[in-house]
Amino acid sequence: MLEAFFGAVFLGLILLGVISISYMIMFKMLVPKKKYDYYIVIKSDTCEKEVTEAVYCAKMKINLIGDENYGKVLVVDTGMTEAQRLSCLNVCRKTNGIYLVTKEDLKEILK
Repeated sequence: MLEAFFGAVFLGLILLGVISISYMIMFKMLVPKKKYDYYIVIKSDTCEKEVTEAVYCAKMKINLIGDENYGKVLVVDTGMTEAQRLSCLNVCRKTNGIYLVTKEDLKEILK
């Protein structure tokens, strides 16, 4: 009974390792060799509850793929409440690579 349990755990770990290695190989094949700057744009009115949660998720995805120096998150202020705006400014101050911009600033950045 104990041998079957340890065998199942061992088999599960092997399966998890094979999946992780195949994911890493596919990811390395799909990522371009030369890095370019890119932006993830989040409109503040599309996030119903928490803008800061969406911003942190986008930044975490950038960090997960190792593009901290190339990827930036832009939060476009399209009618934020004062509480949301202050919360987003606090996130921008604490985290590098997250910026709160207006629609006019976005046009200038994307030129």
